[in-house]
Amino acid sequence: MIEQTIIAWDGSDAARRASTWAASRAAATSDALRVVQVVDRSSADDGESLERAVASTEDEASRLRVLHPELLVRADVVIGDRYAELRGFSDDTRLVALGTDEYGSPTRSSGWSLGSRLAAASSGPVAVIPELAEAGRHGVVVGVDGTTDHAALSFAAREAIARQEPLHLVHAWHRPTTTGVHALNPTLVDWIRETHSETLARTTASLVEAFPEVSVQQHLTESHPAGALHAFAASASAIVVGTRGYGPIRRFMLGSTSHTLLLYIDAPTIVVPSAPQDPSGAIDLLLA
Repeated sequence: MIEQTIIAWDGSDAARRASTWAASRAAATSDALRVVQVVDRSSADDGESLERAVASTEDEASRLRVLHPELLVRADVVIGDRYAELRGFSDDTRLVALGTDEYGSPTRSSGWSLGSRLAAASSGPVAVIPELAEAGRHGVVVGVDGTTDHAALSFAAREAIARQEPLHLVHAWHRPTTTGVHALNPTLVDWIRETHSETLARTTASLVEAFPEVSVQQHLTESHPAGALHAFAASASAIVVGTRGYGPIRRFMLGSTSHTLLLYIDAPTIVVPSAPQDPSGAIDLLLA
C-alpha cells in the first residue's frame, strides 16, 4: 500500500507538472507528500546554490499546502547523485513521481532517461508525468498478460477506487505469423481469440473478488500490448504497467511494453515492479 509520494523536484516546469499531478492524486488517496530535491556534491559546496535549492523546495511544498491544505507535505534537500538518491527513497510504500519533457515520440535520450532508469530499477512504483492536457481525463488503464504476478493489477485497482473512476483491463493478443501461401485456419484463430478472452475473464473475476468496489471494463484487443495500452493515452487519468526484474541484470531492464510506453509517453504512466514470487507459484498476490 502506498503511504507517501516522493516528488522529484528540481524547479523545472516538468517537475512542477509532476508535483501538481502528485498532489491531485494524493488528494484522492490521502498519501503524504514529500518534495525532494537532490543537489550534487559540487553544487552543495557552493553555499548560495544550496540555499537556492532549499528555498525552491520549501516554496514548492508551501504551494502544495495552499492547494491542498488537508495533505501532509514536507520538503527535503539531499546531497548526492540524483538517480541513486531517488532510487533509495523507493519502496513498496512510496510512489516516486517525476516529470519529463518527452511527449508522443522518442528522442535519442528517451530510452535512458531518468524516469526509465528509475522505473527499471526501483523497488516501488514510479510515475512519469509528461506535458499533457488534464481536462477530460478519466479512468485508470492496466494491462493484463495472464501471468500470476498481480502487483500492477492490485495497484491499478486501488488507484481506480481512490479516484472513483473505472478500471480498464486491457488484454492484447495476436495471431501467429504464417509462412508460405497457406492462410491461418479460421477455426484456429477463433480458438486463440477465445483462449485470450477466457484469460481476461478469469483475471477480471479474480480482481473483482479481491476488490468488489472497483468498476471494471474489459477490453480484448488484437494488437501489440503497448499499442493496446497506448490507445487509451489521450483519455486516461493514468496508465499502469508492470515490469519484471528477476536477477542482478534483469532488475535494471524494463520489459518491452513498459519501455515502449515510456518512449512514446502520452499519459501519466506508472510502472509497478513485480511482487516477490513464491517458489511454489501458488501465492495469490491480488490481496497483497
